Amino acid sequence: MTDNYTARWNLQMMEKYPNWYDHIDKVEAAIQEQDRIISIRQAAGWELDEGGWMVPDPENKDNLIPENEWLDYGLLPPEETCDSQEKAAP
Repeated sequence: MTDNYTARWNLQMMEKYPNWYDHIDKVEAAIQEQDRIISIRQAAGWELDEGGWMVPDPENKDNLIPENEWLDYGLLPPEETCDSQEKAAP
């Protein structure tokens, strides 16, 4: 985004929500976290479409299955395994 766009957006949001600047850091942090999760999932071969996430089938890597089926296998999303590996690293 350009600085002009960002400034206009913030002014519009401040008109609608007078406490906009009290929460902007939380909003920006949530956006960054969502971007981080999307990057990790795409790197793991997950694909996002209008119906949600499609993930590699653990029984047949050539197929994609919905995220809820992945979770039904008892598997964790890649951002959770990535996070735990980063915490375990010295």
